[in-house]
Amino acid sequence: MLFKFTTLSITLITLALTGCSKATEPQQADIAVFEQFLSENPISSINPSIDIASIYQPGDPLFEGVLNIQRNLWGKAEKALKPLVDKNDPDALYWTALISYSGSIKSTPIARKMLIQSAELGNPYAALFFAPDNHQCQMYFPNDCSEKWVEKAQKLFAEKAKTGDVRAVYYSTTLKPDLTHKEYIDAVIQSAEKHYYYPLVEYANKIINEDKPNKNMEAMAVNLLNYARFNNFVPAIEGLIGNEVQSGREGGESYLNYIEQGIKLGSNAAWNLYQLNSLDNNSLNNTQKYIVAKALDLQNGRSFGLHEVIAPKEKDALIAANKKAQEKADSVKKVIYIDGAHATMFYSRLDIQ
Repeated sequence: MLFKFTTLSITLITLALTGCSKATEPQQADIAVFEQFLSENPISSINPSIDIASIYQPGDPLFEGVLNIQRNLWGKAEKALKPLVDKNDPDALYWTALISYSGSIKSTPIARKMLIQSAELGNPYAALFFAPDNHQCQMYFPNDCSEKWVEKAQKLFAEKAKTGDVRAVYYSTTLKPDLTHKEYIDAVIQSAEKHYYYPLVEYANKIINEDKPNKNMEAMAVNLLNYARFNNFVPAIEGLIGNEVQSGREGGESYLNYIEQGIKLGSNAAWNLYQLNSLDNNSLNNTQKYIVAKALDLQNGRSFGLHEVIAPKEKDALIAANKKAQEKADSVKKVIYIDGAHATMFYSRLDIQ
């Protein structure tokens, strides 16, 4: 199937947790460092393990709740997290607050209380929500935004780093105000070696998203994204999709492979592109287009496609189509790629590159 590019956003909004933007700017000298990393960690095919980068695994108390947040099925997420929220679990409080603080006048103060409680109970990401440079904090809780929360987050990350928490190790390093470029690159590589690929992907995306990236730097960035993609990291797949589009190669073999892998792993971007392009696919009949649109709605709560297709009129045909759509949605692997620093499409601490 040929996929066309649309104006649909395919990047996850993130917290930019780095202490010094100059130190995190890609440099030509990085090429040799990353080439050595890739040579020492060779991979050229897709890893059979789909969740080595996941913060939660199936069976973990928070798994279903966070998976449904990732899929934009927030009603299901809230229901799954509620028993843990009732027990004052700091992580459950944080995740629930993120999907409710912008909901209504009633839910906003409740979410504020949850975020503060989560931070006080030891969640560093909840503390960082109240950073002065977080525009979401300034929009919803302007009186609470303070550097004291940044300091608290730094202390919490440092404490968690002592336990070997790979994310805490990375952020306790990169939040330092005197961060050097070498420290930053070392932290990115050490994180990737322990299967935390967000820093690697964010570094690579800085390069490929430039208007006119250096060709050698761009080639390195693509290699880094492929390294994470081979380890089934969805944000890397989405970064590669975007790069194919920017390079005018949408519809090419690599582009289609990225879309296919993204669909299997639950990439919202890949699924949205899949559905949008099915509308113009003349090889699909109306029922087949309905099945794709219904599967999208079931998989990530995006119902817009159902308004663009014609549902089967006969009851039995509709039941059969819905069953196929459910099977298609159920075939998606249950793997989590978001984390506390990269929470949802609607939340970011700040947009500093």
